[in-house]
Amino acid sequence: MKSAIYTEIMVYGMNVRQNELRLTVEIRQITDAVECIFHSILLHRALGRFHYNTDKEFSLGSIGIKDVNCKQIDMTYVRVNSTELAMCVDEDIRQFKYEVEEATCSGSIPRRTPTVGSPTETAVPLLSAQIGLQFYTKNRRQSMGAVVGSFFGTGSTPLDEGLVWEEWKLILDVFRVESIDELQKMRQRVADDIGEKVLDVCAHVNHNHYTPKMPSKNEIPDIFETRFSDCQPYLFKIRRQAVPPMALKQTFTQAALSRWKDILAV
Repeated sequence: MKSAIYTEIMVYGMNVRQNELRLTVEIRQITDAVECIFHSILLHRALGRFHYNTDKEFSLGSIGIKDVNCKQIDMTYVRVNSTELAMCVDEDIRQFKYEVEEATCSGSIPRRTPTVGSPTETAVPLLSAQIGLQFYTKNRRQSMGAVVGSFFGTGSTPLDEGLVWEEWKLILDVFRVESIDELQKMRQRVADDIGEKVLDVCAHVNHNHYTPKMPSKNEIPDIFETRFSDCQPYLFKIRRQAVPPMALKQTFTQAALSRWKDILAV
C-alpha cells in the first residue's frame, strides 16, 4: 500500500497538486502526529526574509532548524527554528485536537467511523478526522467568481481567499487504547509510519514541480507570508474538519426551483 496519494490538476495554467496522507493514531498522539507532518512540509516551503536592493534584485536571509522531541510518539522531527511560525501552526492543531475530543465525547455530533483495522487487540475506534495544509497565491487579476478544486469544504476555494497551488490532506483514523503496553506499542508503530511518510513527503516536494515565481518587491505579500520576523513561508492556511460538514437543507424556494428544472428538463 502506498503511503501517500498525489494528484495534479490544471487551473488557469497552474498545476494544483493535491496530496493525501493517512495515519492511524491513538487520540493522545494527534498533536504530535500533525505537527510532525505539517512542520516537515513547511520546512521545505519556507525561506529566509527577503532583502531587496532594487525592485527585482534581492538577497535571502537564512533560516535555522530545530529538533523537536515528540511527547506521545517515539520520534524526533526537524522544523523551521521560528517560534512565531510554530505558534501559528500549533494553535490550529491544538484547536483541531480539541474539536476531535469534543466529537468523541458528544453522542449528538455526527462523525466518520475509521475504515481501517484496529491497530491493537483492544483499541476502540473513535472517528476519522481530516486536517489540511494549503499553499496559495493572491491573484487580484482573476475573476472573483472562479473557484479551484479543493479537498475541503464545499469542494472549492474562492479566489478572494487565494489561488491554491498545493494542498496536503492528512486523514487521521483515531483510536483509544487503555493499557500502558498497548500505548507503548502505538508510540513505536506511529513513529515508524510517520517516518515513512516524512521521507515520502521530502522526496515529493523536492521534485521539479511548479512553485510560484520569485516576486518583485511589491508582489511579496501576494506569494509569501510577511507577518513573521525570522522567516517567510509561502502563503498557507490550515483547514480543519474533525467531523463531516452538515448537509445544508433546501429552502422551500430552492426546492421548488429544483423541481421546475427537473420538469423542464423532461
